Amino acid sequence: MKTCTKCGNIITKPKKRSSRCNDCRTAAHKEYCDRVGYHKKYYARNAESERERHLIKKYGVSLAEYKQMFDAQEGACAVCEKKQAHPFNVDHCHKTGAVRGLLCTNCNRMLGHAHDDVQRLVKGAEYLLSRKSRQNLSKPTTR
Repeated sequence: MKTCTKCGNIITKPKKRSSRCNDCRTAAHKEYCDRVGYHKKYYARNAESERERHLIKKYGVSLAEYKQMFDAQEGACAVCEKKQAHPFNVDHCHKTGAVRGLLCTNCNRMLGHAHDDVQRLVKGAEYLLSRKSRQNLSKPTTR
């Protein structure tokens, strides 16, 4: 049985990663939303203007510029060229802040986990190619 770390009440239906009861979690979330000025209904009503506000604040890109990049990439990821239903991630250089293009989540994470290091990505590609050739050599040929 778990007890709430905030109020000390016994938690009847504990959530997996929470040490607080529903009432304390709800109160904490409401306090957070009030503190940062987040209001779900407002964002739902003004989704496009809020998307533009986010793009400008974080990347310095307007929604029109985003749409131009999207059209220039023919609605596909700049790396894997796959299309997706939800908006693409804006890829940017973490050192300069310069926007490079639009990527799907997987390609954006791949570059991020490689810390935008070209040599690391090249070595990774070489590794995959060498493993692939070894696998092809070790497989028995069927005739």
